[in-house]
Amino acid sequence: MSVALTADELEAALRRIGEERYHHLHPFHRRLHGGGCSRSEVRAWALNRYCYQAFIPVKDAAILGQMKDPALRREWRRRLVDQDGDESNEGGVAHGSC
Repeated sequence: MSVALTADELEAALRRIGEERYHHLHPFHRRLHGGGCSRSEVRAWALNRYCYQAFIPVKDAAILGQMKDPALRREWRRRLVDQDGDESNEGGVAHGSC
């Protein structure tokens, strides 16, 4: 039987997981940033990264479309503007915020 964690305990547990398993510790990340990847591996990584970043606003919009709480929708709308931009900026990859 598991016991519910307090907010502080949950935060501490999540931070521990992040310290132990964050992407910068992954062997591929270390090879990539250490210059150990082949040209084709770097190209594949760049394509994957671009596709991942390009799909973030689509995912966020799908989540936003299911929200009933207006305050929560307003928060997620900010995410969409960060990625897709608005009349004053291009956002996302074009804006350099990814």
